[in-house]
Amino acid sequence: MAIQVSVSLCLIVIPIALSVLLSSLHFAIASNEIGNSLITETCNQTEFPDVCISTLESDPRSSNANLTDLSKIGFELTVTKSNETLAEAFKLLNNASSYEQWGRRSACYSTYKSSVNQIKEGLQYFNEKKYDEANRIVGLYNEGLSYCLNLEVVELTERITFLKKFTTDLKVILHLLY
Repeated sequence: MAIQVSVSLCLIVIPIALSVLLSSLHFAIASNEIGNSLITETCNQTEFPDVCISTLESDPRSSNANLTDLSKIGFELTVTKSNETLAEAFKLLNNASSYEQWGRRSACYSTYKSSVNQIKEGLQYFNEKKYDEANRIVGLYNEGLSYCLNLEVVELTERITFLKKFTTDLKVILHLLY
């Protein structure tokens, strides 16, 4: 009798457990598809959709994000990449091999440092739901990036070009919030 009850119980519990696991998997996949769909739909409205999509998809939080969350993730990624680029600019400044090279790197570094502070301020505005002001700050940040690009600090060109493209897209995404 005890064997019959345990076998019957197993026959009931196993299908229920499998059903719950499969349902969870289905909802996780569906949620990821919704997030990726929003990323694609949103980024396709930008100037550099491939940069936008790959950057946002690099953050796992994006797969479940709404438009506001995507914007915040984009801002946070920009701050992170900006800090990394600032550290690299500082290293380059300290390793300049000529006065002319030091001059260009110094001008880029000081302007870029100011821009990094601005983008952090923009994130604060974003967190306060002042999306139009956050968007304005991203525009100022882009001006600082353009200045550095014009100084032709070649070692930073790839990083700054990426940031310029992504923040150009971020401005479009932010504009969708207001």
